Amino acid sequence: MDSQTDTALQLQIGVLEALLQLLHQEERCLQSGVMTELKPIAAEKERLYQTISALESQRCTQPSTVTRMDLQAQRRTLLEKIVQHNQRNGQIIGALERFNQGAWQILFGTNDPLYTDGGTTQNTTQRHLIGSA
Repeated sequence: MDSQTDTALQLQIGVLEALLQLLHQEERCLQSGVMTELKPIAAEKERLYQTISALESQRCTQPSTVTRMDLQAQRRTLLEKIVQHNQRNGQIIGALERFNQGAWQILFGTNDPLYTDGGTTQNTTQRHLIGSA
């Protein structure tokens, strides 16, 4: 198992395992409501995605060996778990978003946000930043 492809596969499997653990951590944050930890998790996910992409581009396509087929099967299994876990986390995020939109509507009687994405008040002649007088 000394080929560049095998090494890239082994490295990729290690990064995929780290990504799966990170998705578990993200799920725990979403379920517990500790949203402050999501930003560093998102940054780490992005870094891992870039690493996986770089490793994939380094992989050479060579005839499969028994060892390589085992590594590829392990990689496929991890990818399937990651996709499922990422979808589950997306469903949790969607449910939280619907909950927040419902709470907003109950509190303010509207679906329209008070602030723009830029942080200024909407529909007023004097636009104020959030937290400014």
